[in-house]
Amino acid sequence: MSRVVLGWLAVLFMVMGGTGIWLGIKYAGANGSQSVGGLGNQAEIDETYQRIPADASQEWLEEFTLTSQAGKPVASKDLAGTVYVTNFFFSSCPGTCLQQNQKIQEIARQYGPKGVQFLSVTCDPDIDSPSRLREYAAKLGANPAHWSFLTGDLVYIRRVAGEIYRIPLDKQTHSERFFVTDKWGKIRGNFEWNKLNEITQMKQLLDKLLAETEPELEAPSAPPQGEATSDQESGDSKPDADVAGKASQAELSPEVEPSPVAP
Repeated sequence: MSRVVLGWLAVLFMVMGGTGIWLGIKYAGANGSQSVGGLGNQAEIDETYQRIPADASQEWLEEFTLTSQAGKPVASKDLAGTVYVTNFFFSSCPGTCLQQNQKIQEIARQYGPKGVQFLSVTCDPDIDSPSRLREYAAKLGANPAHWSFLTGDLVYIRRVAGEIYRIPLDKQTHSERFFVTDKWGKIRGNFEWNKLNEITQMKQLLDKLLAETEPELEAPSAPPQGEATSDQESGDSKPDADVAGKASQAELSPEVEPSPVAP
């Protein structure tokens, strides 16, 4: 083979190699800048998810903001008018957390289309970045339209758990209960994920809350001790027969102590 031909072959291979490298760089750059749900550069999203939100300045948290698997902020105040269920987990947990979220998956398939939102909050945010939570959500087949996996700063998440949900939480340590919040931001119940009777009660509560059009009325408080009632003020101290009968029954019945709710 002549030197001319060899020279042209060498040039051809160099051009092809350069073109391949250029296309590879271009493709990688396009993927790196491609948005997840139109959110922008992936590295940029994941680097800022542990930023402390503005509502952390509250002396006692009444609302919270965390970051979803899509890299978007999810604020509890934006859920006004929505019934939602919250649970706590971490993605590297091989057993209970996965089973717990599989139960959420089952309930979400039934109630997500009805308008209930589901919030799964990690207690290991250093590991559980938005990109990792996206992978975890994908394995569960979670529908992002009504199921968000949330992460953020661990100290802040501790406050969310303690001040809003009234439960202890630490790194890879969390409650195994599901918390149901009504359309007005009030927690109306909590249920153990692995007890069939409690999950049945939870579904009944979800049906009730979805149908509500007004916030639950607070029970009227009893008058302070020693304060006269309207009957006493008018001089009518005659006891009501029905009330008297109930009092007699109460005296005959043993007092029942309410059982404590497990954390």
